[in-house]
Amino acid sequence: MPNGSPEGIQPESTTSLTENLACNGCRKSKLRCSRDRPNCLHCRKTGLECVYETKRVKPGLKAGAVENLHRRLDDLEQRLDEQVVHARNVHTQSDSQSNESTAYTVLALLAAELPKLLKSPANAPTPTFIPPTQPNNKRRRLDSIEAKEYVHATMENMPPLPHRQLLGEVVTAYFRHVHPWIPMIHQGKFLRTYVADTEDREVLIVLQAMIVSSSKFIPGTPMAHTLPSVRRWVVSTAMDHISLGGLQALIIVAFDDIGSGNTPKAWSIVGSLTRTVEYAQLAQEHDDGELRPFCPPYASLRRTSDWTELEERRRVFWNVFLLDRFCSVTMGWNTSLTSHDVYRRLPCDGHLWRKQNPVQTPYLGIWDKSRGRIGNPIGYASRFASPSGTEHDVGLHQDQANSAPPATSMSNIAADMSTVGAFAYNIEATESMSRIMSYFLQQKINVRDSNDINSWLTRFKELDLRLVHWKMLLPQKWKANPNLTKPVELMDPNLTTAHVTHNASMILLHQIVAYPLPHWGFRNRLPSACSAEACYSAGVEIASITEKYVAKSPPDSPVGNQYGFCLFIAARVLLAHWRYTVGSQLPTEFWSLVQSLDEMSRRWMALSESSANAQTLFSKYSNRLRHLYDVCLADQGYQIDIMDHTIELDHHDRVPRPAEANDWSDATPGFPLDIPELEVLPSPANTMDLNAIPQMMLDQDFMDMDRVIAFDDGSMFAAAFEPSIGFW
Repeated sequence: MPNGSPEGIQPESTTSLTENLACNGCRKSKLRCSRDRPNCLHCRKTGLECVYETKRVKPGLKAGAVENLHRRLDDLEQRLDEQVVHARNVHTQSDSQSNESTAYTVLALLAAELPKLLKSPANAPTPTFIPPTQPNNKRRRLDSIEAKEYVHATMENMPPLPHRQLLGEVVTAYFRHVHPWIPMIHQGKFLRTYVADTEDREVLIVLQAMIVSSSKFIPGTPMAHTLPSVRRWVVSTAMDHISLGGLQALIIVAFDDIGSGNTPKAWSIVGSLTRTVEYAQLAQEHDDGELRPFCPPYASLRRTSDWTELEERRRVFWNVFLLDRFCSVTMGWNTSLTSHDVYRRLPCDGHLWRKQNPVQTPYLGIWDKSRGRIGNPIGYASRFASPSGTEHDVGLHQDQANSAPPATSMSNIAADMSTVGAFAYNIEATESMSRIMSYFLQQKINVRDSNDINSWLTRFKELDLRLVHWKMLLPQKWKANPNLTKPVELMDPNLTTAHVTHNASMILLHQIVAYPLPHWGFRNRLPSACSAEACYSAGVEIASITEKYVAKSPPDSPVGNQYGFCLFIAARVLLAHWRYTVGSQLPTEFWSLVQSLDEMSRRWMALSESSANAQTLFSKYSNRLRHLYDVCLADQGYQIDIMDHTIELDHHDRVPRPAEANDWSDATPGFPLDIPELEVLPSPANTMDLNAIPQMMLDQDFMDMDRVIAFDDGSMFAAAFEPSIGFW
């Protein structure tokens, strides 16, 4: 080998470098080293070990040390979380012992990991950068220690989350079983946020709510005994401050409480939600039009221009709106969200939202209660007009508004309905049912005053025309098609609920005319036969639609609470029709509805380990129907009070209604049909002949109206989504 090569001169240069080195003792003392071998002069005087280091180690962390430390800490945290979960499940130690054990474990693991880090070779390869979006690798860290401490402070006492695989099953079960009935969380956006930051406060609250509502759909889940404490934590934490995630979590909990038969628990949550959505400015559209208040309200939520998030907020409001209407119709309470509060566009079609395609939807007209009293035409009950002033405030079928000038043409009233989907139509149908309760059944009239009766029957006919109008103006893709040969393979849950709700609304509207109270002196002049036929047809069609839906839907998929209420109303009116109609037989559809409620109860319970006495909302409905049937068999003179559906279901915390609360019925649970008509004394202020009042309702057009939606009406129930993608 040539002497000029680097390899040839290496020993000589190494020897020269060694001779010029100072020992470690002199370097630390900052003295000039004599470089004597084996010990220098300073080391001989002090008795220190004289060590010459040929290769000096540079100060500071080695290459890749930070990434290596982060990775080890992640592993340490994961192992620590698993130990905490295990310790809480077995409950073998006290809290103080658990804290000491946890602290000892942390110190032991750190002591074991740090020597490995310090002994890592200096020439170790630098770890490859791993994107923080991958769930099994390094997650994105908080920007500051203060932010992390804040998250831990707000998440104090949070129930431990299950391991990642089980948590993924919970999220999947939620979007498969619960989301179709309360579609308010954008699945793709939520999963991206969850993967990117598992310490996001709103994500954690929603995840815990998903555990409460969806863990029962997972076989072998060990979380059943912790669900009550998880629910309490979700409610208390979500009410700590106003946030979108907190509202979503409360909606999930309220929906689950109602379906699980714990309706009183949901009442306070729904009441809080109806006010909180107003505080969060979710009941109003923003940046729409030129009208602005002089004093702007405080914004609880941050402003955003992301259309996907804006639609998510809009859907959160409409789900609260549906809960408010559900409580109003089922319990007979006043609505909390009124026309003075609500000025919202309808939610868009779920496909457009999932694909994040921005669109604009029409407004829903909310009737003004002050203008909707008996005696005022409901054509002037809507409150708002659109911001542009060129079109009316419309619902799905062009509700009239009072603020547009009389010269406005019908072309201005038309709304583009191509951007809305089944969820929006369900909202419209639910609002129609709520209008019947608020503007007809809850109105107070004097049955001895012909003017009051005349106005009340006029309102009845107006609402009847509105319902028929809704059915007639359904989109072309959902209208009846007699040439349809392809069977409906999958029924959309929201669209099916909308149509069943429409038929149940017909029952609620017509049943009081079909089966009038015996002391009404004008009851023989009512179109009772026509209304009874409408009620009977609606009940039969609800049974038929439900049979098809239960058969075509997955056997493990639950059904929404409002659907169950509609079945209860339908079965109840069939039972009343049997008792009021001489010589009739109880239709088989009654038992079909009862069996459907039993099946819905089974699906709702799923795999939960509840006690044998636990009852869902659906089982309460079916048990009540069986009880009414048994009472009718035992007492041939018993008649069902047709208007008692709001008070006859036992909610445990219910305050008994005094007998005089309903002036239209006697104190007995039923009344025989052969009670003679009571003499109706005319009001001193009005002596009009009561027998002449109902004649306006006996025209042929009124009798021949097509009121009820049947399953055979074409593709009115077909789902427009792909089953592989999910329900939207």
